[in-house]
Amino acid sequence: MLTPEQVLSSRPVRNPELKIEPTEKGGLKVYLKRSTAWWVWVLAVLFPIPRERMVELDEVGKQVWELCDGKNTLQDMIEIFRREHKLTRAEAEWSLRTYLRDLGKRGMVAFLVEERGRGRREGEPQDAGPSAGKGKRRKKGE
Repeated sequence: MLTPEQVLSSRPVRNPELKIEPTEKGGLKVYLKRSTAWWVWVLAVLFPIPRERMVELDEVGKQVWELCDGKNTLQDMIEIFRREHKLTRAEAEWSLRTYLRDLGKRGMVAFLVEERGRGRREGEPQDAGPSAGKGKRRKKGE
């Protein structure tokens, strides 16, 4: 379970495998690929399921998308939205958390989270640093 501090210091990052197109209204079209789970393929044989679907983001959604660069923390994004959209901190935080959770469930964004007391990002190898990749590889669980 993440602490509130870890959530606020998490860094949303866009899924680089998604196809993106601008819309005429200033938003974005994001194309999501169909799941590769076996049961989806079975259903696709029985029912016409498209290989990809499109999610359209409006101008505010586009702004959130562009801030999900792996550099901005959730805290940074809350502050930006609070200022630019004249919201209270609670309104900006609730709106962003809800929206980012939805994007995460759809596989559009992921969150880089530092482990407690370790100062490294989730998914980053424990021995990452100047000598990372040199020497013996560790097996999972070692």
